[in-house]
Amino acid sequence: MSPADDEKRAAFLYELLRDANARLAATRAGLTRGTVYRWKLEDPEFAALWAEIVASRPRRRDLRRRVLERGQNRTRRRETSHLAPHATIAATPPKAAWDKDLGPAFKVRW
Repeated sequence: MSPADDEKRAAFLYELLRDANARLAATRAGLTRGTVYRWKLEDPEFAALWAEIVASRPRRRDLRRRVLERGQNRTRRRETSHLAPHATIAATPPKAAWDKDLGPAFKVRW
């Protein structure tokens, strides 16, 4: 397996981690769906990472929803406080802030 293949596998897994389905993740990574499914059959470590990502989706979605709701509640409280007219509230939407600050810490090692 070449280093280029390792990078492509990591790119696919990263896209899969971003809640894409396998077809979309393959497309975003510049691969075909057949290639990633072949890798899944041939490489047990790749298959295990794929399975772990898919299994963790409900837990990550719930965590993300809870964090984003909490952030929105804080923003609303700030806007209604007596300091709101004097302060600038960041224009970054909560989803973008999550992706930037709390995005997945995911690194594949082959």
